[in-house]
Amino acid sequence: MTYRVLVKISRRAVSFWYQTNGNGYAPLVIKDSNEVQLYFYVNGNDFIFGNAARDLFHQHHPNAYGNYFEIIKDPAKHFIIYGNKKPVKQLFYYGIEQCLSFFINTVLYKSDSIESYRQHFALHFLFDVDIEDKEKALIESLFIDAGYFNTSSVNYDIALFEVLVKHLIINPRNNVLLLNGLNGTLYFKLFKDFQQPPVNRLSMKGQGADPRVKLLAEMIIEYIIAQQSYLSLDMEKETGAILPFCTEQLSHLTPLIRGEVELTDGKRHWFVVKERSLNERLQYYSNDQAVYANIDDLLAENKLNVDNTIILLEGEEISTAYFLNKLLKRYPHVKIVESVWLKDTMELIFSGLSKRITAPPPLPQAKPALPPVNRPPVTNAGKPPLPPPLPPSKK
Repeated sequence: MTYRVLVKISRRAVSFWYQTNGNGYAPLVIKDSNEVQLYFYVNGNDFIFGNAARDLFHQHHPNAYGNYFEIIKDPAKHFIIYGNKKPVKQLFYYGIEQCLSFFINTVLYKSDSIESYRQHFALHFLFDVDIEDKEKALIESLFIDAGYFNTSSVNYDIALFEVLVKHLIINPRNNVLLLNGLNGTLYFKLFKDFQQPPVNRLSMKGQGADPRVKLLAEMIIEYIIAQQSYLSLDMEKETGAILPFCTEQLSHLTPLIRGEVELTDGKRHWFVVKERSLNERLQYYSNDQAVYANIDDLLAENKLNVDNTIILLEGEEISTAYFLNKLLKRYPHVKIVESVWLKDTMELIFSGLSKRITAPPPLPQAKPALPPVNRPPVTNAGKPPLPPPLPPSKK
């Protein structure tokens, strides 16, 4: 059997997809979802990855970890597993490998340990827009150092643009400005030639959503705090976390927006917001000009004509009619990246990866094979010992 796993990585979560025998790709569903929150819990030989660890983290348990891409900045920070002291950067590796073991057990129906798969496991990373280059390099090195020699990173933008050319949305003569809203931040990537890397990037915190989405999120958190004044909530953190929920609420707007929302601690809270109150607050929203200014500056700095520039909106948080119409009032060519094109992009990615699938050869009895030629040579000298297999997670 041939197989591969694709891991999409953002600062808050990872998502898993897989493909076997060249078939269509499918989500790797773990506990009702293919998305796992980046929280970790380690105690003795117990390792928990995901929502259960998130709950312990918000209970301030000393052995629970969150904010992964922040805590790895401290090289002295560590955790202990199986009696061994490990740097916190390896939490990510242990968490992902736990999910890969799940894949081996539940999709391949093998009871083998992960060690016998590492060298030939086709493992691919898709980094979201909020992951920096140095963080990408760190993630890749964690797995190469552990013996995963059949790894690669996927260029999502190139695949997306190929799909959009096929659908006649863009053509090689166009400049492309790709806007992506993620966790409340608006990311800009400007391409003079969309077959080449972007010529400029920037981001704006607090602007990565239809303004109604952000305002609704703030009003929901304000309502919850007013009803439960004993709660100590981080407004910026909580509003950022519920933006996707608010986007969904606005897709079927009613005079009374109400229901239950789950906050970052995993607890659900009731809220009620009047649509009229939301519209009144929207009248005082004036940050549109800041977005316009950044777009204008990007085009001017790179001497690009707005009439030949396609602005693409990607991500649920900005792919709304309201946000689209705001931009269309100022720029002639703005389009939302539709969900069907995103699906086609994933299919194209897996189609390209499947052409490189080969059945894993038998494991060697002696010295491991060298990694593929497009990677630096790896030798046993100075190589850290491989971590032991992870036990099943405990709820």
